[in-house]
Amino acid sequence: MGIITDRSVLESYHHGYRSLNFVLSALEHSLKYTDPKRLIEKSLKVKGSALVARSSLQPLTLRLNLRDFDSIYVVGAGKATSKMAEALCSMLDLRISGGAINVPYKSNTQINNNKVSVTEASHPIPDESGVDGTKKIINILRKTKQSDLVFILISGGASALMPLPASGIRLSDKQKITQELLSSGASIDEINVVRKHLSKVKGGQIVRLINRGCTVISLILSDVIGDDMETIASGPTVPDRSTFKQAANILKKYRLWTNKIEHRPVVSLISGGLEGIIKETPKASDPIFRKVHNILIGNNTLLCKKAMQYLKSKGFETTNLGSSFDGESKKFGVLLARLANDIKKPPKPSAFILGGETTVKLNRRRKNGRGGRNQETILVAALNSKFRNNEDITIVCMGTDGIDGNSNAAGGFATPKTVSLVKQNEKEMKKYLYSHDSYSALKKVRSSIVTGRTGNNLNDISIVCSLR
Repeated sequence: MGIITDRSVLESYHHGYRSLNFVLSALEHSLKYTDPKRLIEKSLKVKGSALVARSSLQPLTLRLNLRDFDSIYVVGAGKATSKMAEALCSMLDLRISGGAINVPYKSNTQINNNKVSVTEASHPIPDESGVDGTKKIINILRKTKQSDLVFILISGGASALMPLPASGIRLSDKQKITQELLSSGASIDEINVVRKHLSKVKGGQIVRLINRGCTVISLILSDVIGDDMETIASGPTVPDRSTFKQAANILKKYRLWTNKIEHRPVVSLISGGLEGIIKETPKASDPIFRKVHNILIGNNTLLCKKAMQYLKSKGFETTNLGSSFDGESKKFGVLLARLANDIKKPPKPSAFILGGETTVKLNRRRKNGRGGRNQETILVAALNSKFRNNEDITIVCMGTDGIDGNSNAAGGFATPKTVSLVKQNEKEMKKYLYSHDSYSALKKVRSSIVTGRTGNNLNDISIVCSLR
């Protein structure tokens, strides 16, 4: 079975549109070649006692002799950390002395090493299970010695999956403020700045818990635009430039810096940081980072590159527009529609590839439906496209983790048939859009993509594909 579980049904319903076949194959190809297991195996090589860690995305190569270390530990958190840990444990096997990872519920983790504990927890809103798992990680790190080696596996989602509230606030306080920032349309960068300053482990603070002479290799999969390691999973192993002042400004921007009962603990804690009562997150000059090696092993750029390679191999004139698309999903949907309208009936098969991550700004005063940024993008694109049924063109937008918003779909697509059905029921479809119920809309026109949890997380990918 392919990665897209409902592919045969979709292709049957949208029969005759070869562009749909190509874009779905391009998605599956790119996800296959950026699978976390494959990326770990590509980045780490073990021969005898020699270990080489390198990144194709950074000018960085690290060579170590495993005999130099008394113990090797594995910890981490994130949506892709399950597969990362499976690959690493298979590679190091009996050399591993212990470990603990936090992954999303229903991750189906299969680690052949009973020394590494697996805790399933909630995302995107943290829960007590995540706190318990984080305490297990900390217990591992606190017993490290100078002669030890620690692997920290980080991927998107770790901000929520590795929670440990700072002194003075409860998990419920973090849950509330995270939910309010998400529904206010705050970017992941902004949310993470706040999270760092409400945590004991984010923003480089987890390194404070490790013996200073210990060697640390942090293997990172990026789910943020620009691959800023301070932002990925709130940068638990990276020096942090953000400040309490920035966290306060973000809360003020979204009108969450208030004296309401539910906001008081967060405002009080950040105020303590502003006054210097609470210690700032560690900066680049801090000696705790001297033996910490942060290695980026996968990102959205690599994902889009694989999709481009596939389409080019099939004879498409392919343009990769980059991995920096953000902003509101509705505006991105309009952009995709314009691209599609402009390349109808090209002289040769053509495709545009776009990566990044948009946001949906929910209305907190009314009930919102099901869906996410990718499906909302496609619904808007369908409403703004001008396709004829005899044209062979498809727009697709999908989240690489397989979960788009609060639905079980990964994303959606629009063929001329999708557009025709949407236009026939335009009034109803606009109601779906108004109530942020893109899942119901696309399900009705059989244009949603289902993968289930992919065990990956490299942002979103969109493709506009047209045949003559």
